[in-house]
Amino acid sequence: MTSTNPMADRLRHLLASPEGLELPGCYDVLSAMILERAGFPAVFMSGYGAAASFLGNPDIGLTSLVETALITKNVAAALHVPLVVDADNGYGDEDSVVRTVLELERAGAAAIILEDQVFPKRCGHAAGKSVIPLDRYMRKLECALEARQTSLVIVARTDATTMDEGIRRAKCFASAGADVTLVDGLPSREALQRVGSEVPGHKIINLIHGGKTPLLPSDELHDLGFKIVLYSTPALYTAARAMLDSMSRLAVTRQLGSISDESIAFRDFQGMLESAYFQRRGAGGLARIAEKPAATSQVRLHAASFAPEEPRTGSHG
Repeated sequence: MTSTNPMADRLRHLLASPEGLELPGCYDVLSAMILERAGFPAVFMSGYGAAASFLGNPDIGLTSLVETALITKNVAAALHVPLVVDADNGYGDEDSVVRTVLELERAGAAAIILEDQVFPKRCGHAAGKSVIPLDRYMRKLECALEARQTSLVIVARTDATTMDEGIRRAKCFASAGADVTLVDGLPSREALQRVGSEVPGHKIINLIHGGKTPLLPSDELHDLGFKIVLYSTPALYTAARAMLDSMSRLAVTRQLGSISDESIAFRDFQGMLESAYFQRRGAGGLARIAEKPAATSQVRLHAASFAPEEPRTGSHG
């Protein structure tokens, strides 16, 4: 490791703390910004969500490394908290895994999740999953661990279809030096208890509304032995539900006021974006221009508070 990765260092500090960690999944830059604003100490970039948002595709391995690195770069640049990136199965063989690590490190990832599925892959809670032989995945994992140029956190994930095989693989991942392990798609409380007690080291449990794993409270999951509770899809699903409901109503009523109660106002949304933008590295020049008197500045922006302003009287332009 020859260069620095402050966000990876921060994530390692969170892993070393006694408290459990709740990790929500974003699907683009805006959703990541909202999750940070909601108060989460780290954000996960979901491959499932990125495939849906960026390409309109299911999670079947159609997103490339180039696309994932581009989204990672844009999301990481907008955040002030660590970003954990879903790197699928490393986009190919061992050489591809090395390139994946280097590209995502440069893009700003604090951690990556590397899974053991075949290509084409599937969502971890979907039916019909298959995994590559363990010895082949171990070579890929070892390449990922060796390729790091920073303190990047490596999460090793298995999609093994039996509990005994999932535990066996996760133990091998931990022994090889993976920082965190993930056995995805655990179907019962008994399965959670076994993984929590039998697999050493830090572990993630992935919860999906409508997925395979029981939606136990996070405190209970931490007590079972899971350091990180991953909420990989609720931001995507709640956004999709809200948009579908409100836009369907608007299509019927053809009155914008019919969905006002479900909508953020222009000033509040603009203020959220501008205030976040002015906090980013490299935005200081525009911020200084915005502070000049209107008569002498070429650009006049106002970073309004996200809190709703007091109602005004009179007409609106």
